[in-house]
Amino acid sequence: MVIMNLELKKILGFPEFKMNFSYPKKIINSTIEGEYLAGRPNFRYKKAIVLMGANAAGKTSIGKILMKIFSFINSGNSSLLFDIVAKGNIGEFSIDFINEGYILHRLKVRIIPDTSEISMRYFYSSILEGDSYEKSVSRFQDCSYFFNPDFTSITPKQMRDRFGEIKFRFAYPEIESSLNVKDIDKCILLKTLKAVLGTLDPTLTNISISSDLQDSFIIRRKNDEIIIQNGKLLNRELLSSGTIEGIDVAFFLASMLSPKEKNIFYYCDEHFSYIQSDIEKRIFGLMVEHLKENEQLIFTTHNTDMLDLNIPKHAFAFLRKKVIEGEFEEVSVIYASDILKRNTDSVRHAVENDVFSSLPDDSLLDTLESGGPYEE
Repeated sequence: MVIMNLELKKILGFPEFKMNFSYPKKIINSTIEGEYLAGRPNFRYKKAIVLMGANAAGKTSIGKILMKIFSFINSGNSSLLFDIVAKGNIGEFSIDFINEGYILHRLKVRIIPDTSEISMRYFYSSILEGDSYEKSVSRFQDCSYFFNPDFTSITPKQMRDRFGEIKFRFAYPEIESSLNVKDIDKCILLKTLKAVLGTLDPTLTNISISSDLQDSFIIRRKNDEIIIQNGKLLNRELLSSGTIEGIDVAFFLASMLSPKEKNIFYYCDEHFSYIQSDIEKRIFGLMVEHLKENEQLIFTTHNTDMLDLNIPKHAFAFLRKKVIEGEFEEVSVIYASDILKRNTDSVRHAVENDVFSSLPDDSLLDTLESGGPYEE
């Protein structure tokens, strides 16, 4: 599953937003291998993206929107889309993606939550040998007739027949009360839990698969037993915040290591708030190393040490939020490669000098400096 373009209008906190995932030319000796559709080397896409930006810029929201869109495509259930549009608004999204075979899909959906109505247009293009993304887009055909014009009787089978099943994995502890263990090889998951948790807390090396509980792991430390059952962590109070995050990360990473799972879209949202910076960089490197053909990863973070990673500049994306006239919020995205053209250009230095306009405005904190007047 690969996303090539995403456009939003009045969806969650995005009045108008566009994010494109193609890049113009092959990177020689790139540290991210296979940044193109398998069998179509000119059809290039950004395979791993480090997404950064200030708080409330929209990093988490993008993931939530994508999860809703994918779930809608898999189920045909339009009600999944109504809560991403504010009451009184009409929301729209457009997504270009490849899932199965050499077909580029474009799905455009208009959402009216007040009347519980949506309308959809659908375009597709065959991806020929030698095609780039832009060339395939130029041959888009309007095939909206595949679906009912009023969209009232669409079935999950119609969606699956057209797009195939969208496979995805999101790391969102606040969204899911339990982690998805489906299709993860248990031996690989056990090995990953031991490696990640043992790194974060050397006292947690005694981890085993439970012989009594189905789909369960037991973490032993002295007289304590911490149980992960069906992806849900029990007795959380026995672990630190960093270790709890580490369990989520281990499940996410094990999915990427598992040979059972292929053609997956991954979204890891700020799962390293309580984990040391060097470990975050190392685990991100493992994630990139184990991305398979036709897979994609978006990794959001606030850790500026990630800017020192030896990855292509087009892999660094920055969200910028601009408030207009005190009310209207404009969110846009810029890639480091849009501005930094030379190999010697430093992404870290550019961020420190706010070249991408992605740093938070901290001018209000000036009012708290000593000697300033206080207002009642």
